[in-house]
Amino acid sequence: MKRSLADIGISGLLAAAAVAMGFDILLPTKLTALVVSATMLVVVMWLARDAFARLRHGRGLGQLVRLEVGLLLTCFGLAAVRGTIALRALDRPLSAAEGEAARLYDALFLGLAMLSGVGLMKSPVFARWLLRLGQRPPLLLASSFAMMILVATLLLCLPLSVESFEDIRPLDALFTATSAVCVTGLAVNEISTTYTAFGQTVILLAIQFGGIGIMTIAAVALALRSDTSLGAQAQYASLFEAGSLGELRGQVYTITTTTLAIEALGALALWLLWKDDPAFAERSVAWLAVFHSVSAFCNAGFALFPGSLARFTSDGATQLVIMALIVTGGIGFPVYHGLLRRAKLRVRAWRERTNYDAARADLGTYTVVRTTAWLIGGGALGFFALECVGAFAGLDWSERVLAALFASVTTRTAGFNTLDFASFSETTLLLTLALMFIGGSPGSTAGGVKTTTAAVLFASFRAELRGQQPTLARRAISAKSIQRASAVTAISLALVASMVALLTMLERHSFVELLFETVSAFGTVGLSLGITSELTSWGRVAIILTMFVGRIGPMGVALAVGDSRERRRYTLPENDVQIW
Repeated sequence: MKRSLADIGISGLLAAAAVAMGFDILLPTKLTALVVSATMLVVVMWLARDAFARLRHGRGLGQLVRLEVGLLLTCFGLAAVRGTIALRALDRPLSAAEGEAARLYDALFLGLAMLSGVGLMKSPVFARWLLRLGQRPPLLLASSFAMMILVATLLLCLPLSVESFEDIRPLDALFTATSAVCVTGLAVNEISTTYTAFGQTVILLAIQFGGIGIMTIAAVALALRSDTSLGAQAQYASLFEAGSLGELRGQVYTITTTTLAIEALGALALWLLWKDDPAFAERSVAWLAVFHSVSAFCNAGFALFPGSLARFTSDGATQLVIMALIVTGGIGFPVYHGLLRRAKLRVRAWRERTNYDAARADLGTYTVVRTTAWLIGGGALGFFALECVGAFAGLDWSERVLAALFASVTTRTAGFNTLDFASFSETTLLLTLALMFIGGSPGSTAGGVKTTTAAVLFASFRAELRGQQPTLARRAISAKSIQRASAVTAISLALVASMVALLTMLERHSFVELLFETVSAFGTVGLSLGITSELTSWGRVAIILTMFVGRIGPMGVALAVGDSRERRRYTLPENDVQIW
């Protein structure tokens, strides 16, 4: 143990010396980069020796060893990047942007090296923390998304990801990575011109893992381990609202197969539509098709065209494909699983010549499909009526109908736009805010408070007016569902109100613009009135937090920070409170 502590102490001193030299404190500029790069490699090798020694002797938790290996590989990558800057420094003085990038890599290396060292020094503590993390699904949900955001941020800060060193800005990379992982679509810079093919690939992978939920596969893998308690397995099943572990396995299989199949079909359709377009002669049509298919299905809203999809305002076929991808991605993976199950029940009923009640077969699926149809149809009618002689005035009648339908679909967390939302009236923006706040469906790639929440609250409100029991599809809604819907809505409204109040103190934009930006970030929509790139650093941090909370869900945050294992063993007497 003493030897291990000595190793950690030496490694820490080497890392501190590396950063000090990176800030040009100890050595001249040209020698700095070479010495720093060599020192970084020494630190990585020193830390790796302890990590692999522990792995060889079988000490520590397996998850901790894998985490250490990941940190060491990241440190090695930073050292290699720092070496490329060192070679530049030998030929010519570094530019201001290159110097800032070098100091950034030094700081990142120091942080990761220290984290790796502390992990090795306090391995029992870290092992217990990782074990507890696996026993609390909501906390694992938040941690998985946070880790994915950090990895994407690091990759977007590499010179390989950007067109020039001037584009390496840590806060912008964090904003873009959060927007991609949380499938939001808000961006402070132009994706197609700022990032290289490698950077765009990083964004695409972040969208894909964030869309299907990187925690989904990890949760099932942990839940089915032999060393995971039955209580933890039940928690994972309940988190995804599955009745059993078998149903949870079925949901994961449905998620992976439907995602890949729908995205492949969408990419093929877009490629067929764009392959003969002369405007894409100098660009890879296959890459454009794949990127926009994944972005649309995951409801991310990222586009590789200036102005999002404004160039396709008159292209009905492209808009229909994008809308189909958005709807299928936002309708929810449990719905696909439910539809497959309903199909099997229909076949069984046909074979046995018995009656089949579709509405009663799966209340969740029935509610999602019906609510989604009402929202899309009602939203399209609203947009058409409000903007027919406004923002849609320059379009012919068929294009107006298509624009209204596309606006209704995309406001439900997709984030693409064929027209500038800043040209819409304030009444239309109010309709947009409502649709963005509701969002998509549970278990989908979309955000918002979800369609089922809106349906439950509407049914409860309707029942209160009629003095009846709340019902959906002639089935009573449980009090637990009403409580959850009310809690999610209340927490969401409180979060939006708090963030808007904070932004009004930090920014000089109008209240409507800040409210629109906040609701768009919370609902992981990605639509903006054009102020995203004009936000201050603190304003961007506020939007980053809003996107993160909006993706994992208000209830997920409440469960992650609270101890879900604590349960009251008694009940208090009920009392009525005067409401009006």
